Amino acid sequence: MRRLVICIFLAGNFSVFSQNPLDIIREANEAYSRSEYSHAIELYEQVLAMDLAAPELYYNLGNAYFKNNRIGRAVLNYERANRLDPSNENIIHNLNVARSRLVDRVEQRPLLFYERWWLNAYMMQSASGWGITAVIFLFLFLSVTSVYLFSRTRGVKKTAFYTGLLLLLITGLSFIFAQKQYNRLTAENEAIIMSPRVSAKSSPSQQSPDLFLVHEGTRVIIRNSLGEWVEIGLTDGNVGWVKKETLEVI
Repeated sequence: MRRLVICIFLAGNFSVFSQNPLDIIREANEAYSRSEYSHAIELYEQVLAMDLAAPELYYNLGNAYFKNNRIGRAVLNYERANRLDPSNENIIHNLNVARSRLVDRVEQRPLLFYERWWLNAYMMQSASGWGITAVIFLFLFLSVTSVYLFSRTRGVKKTAFYTGLLLLLITGLSFIFAQKQYNRLTAENEAIIMSPRVSAKSSPSQQSPDLFLVHEGTRVIIRNSLGEWVEIGLTDGNVGWVKKETLEVI
């Protein structure tokens, strides 16, 4: 298990908490190393209740839930870690391992080659990573632009012109990818089924016919909500209504 180190910047100090969050995290890590997974879960959740979050924290919590054989909770926390750090290979690996333990094997529509390229491209970094990339290339673009404007050499101006176009393109794509990742990070339309077995209904009513079954750990898209019911969609095209209490938003 990876050790968790989180730098927390606050206007005050840790006295606002009953206990230093870093101490709680260290205690949770030690509990995990002693195979006291339930205690580790309790401590990690305590830190999250302080509105402190990091991909490593969700990752470690997912590991503890997985070891405790609570696969739905493990998938939920791996998904949350993946949102914050989409290029982390450890998170992706453990998420895939947890998914392999699920009952449901939902078929997903194959992506076209350009959809795969687009998805792989913006998933290379987090929103903040792409934002930093955009700022760096914008600075380089402005520098090259100044060379183009003030140089009197034809060859240098031509090179600066085409280099500037390339840098401008990369800057634009980086801003777009940053926005895509930000939207993905803040979206509340994806959820994980938490109940062991749920019957999706044809309408938001307990008396309506059952359409299909979903099991714990399955990822769904929230399409609509009505009272205590939400309309969910699966990647295979199935759509139905389930109780809100049976799922948790990523």
